[in-house]
Amino acid sequence: MKKIIAVTAFTVSLQAFAAEPATTLQLASLEWMPFTGASLPGDGLSSSVIAEVEKRLGNSIKVRFFEWKEAVAKGEAEPGYAGYFPAYYTAERAQTKCYLSQPIGKSETGIGYLKDAPVPWKATSDLAAFKIGVVEGYANSAEFDAAVKQGKQQVDTVSSDTNNVRKLVGKKIPGIVIDKLVLRYLTMRSAAKDSVMFSDHLLTENTLHVCFRRTAAGKALQEAFDAELKKVDIAKLEAAYLKRLEAGAK
Repeated sequence: MKKIIAVTAFTVSLQAFAAEPATTLQLASLEWMPFTGASLPGDGLSSSVIAEVEKRLGNSIKVRFFEWKEAVAKGEAEPGYAGYFPAYYTAERAQTKCYLSQPIGKSETGIGYLKDAPVPWKATSDLAAFKIGVVEGYANSAEFDAAVKQGKQQVDTVSSDTNNVRKLVGKKIPGIVIDKLVLRYLTMRSAAKDSVMFSDHLLTENTLHVCFRRTAAGKALQEAFDAELKKVDIAKLEAAYLKRLEAGAK
């Protein structure tokens, strides 16, 4: 009889475990293709990296898209959100705003220009000779943004990377500040694919992170995420993802 009871209890515990639903993490983000975007496979490259990590942990993710400021506000404080991404590392963010994950990728920011009208530069100060397109609200690089504030660097401000690229292709501006992969994505489906170039050197490079809410639960999520992230080959995943996008663009 004791053996039957023990087996029954074990079976019930297994059924309870199997019935326990996997956790779905809701995260806030913005439309920043190919890193994030509701129309992209898997909601974007960064989303795919996060989803792979959480799948290994037995979880799934749900991404909601907003303007960046709203995404940050929701991810940091609104109940129901585990956090937001992709966030650059800043000391303030890491120390007071949230629990930052280890890098899930990187953003390489440089100058986009037309192949038949190069923008020669080595030092950021060299760009002062050109009116450069920028996106409103974006951080470019500390040195570049300081030059803009000091009136040493002329800029043409637009509302999105897409509009910036359009102005460049339309020859309304000689160069634009843009992320390397964003430029690659925005031109891969257009006739400008072979005419738009990206600078050999960068204005800046930033690592990308998930910003988990600064709570006990957020800390636990970040620690579990980081432990599993070590097992993911991000470079391999990125290469496969971009190959998939380019195949779909043909």
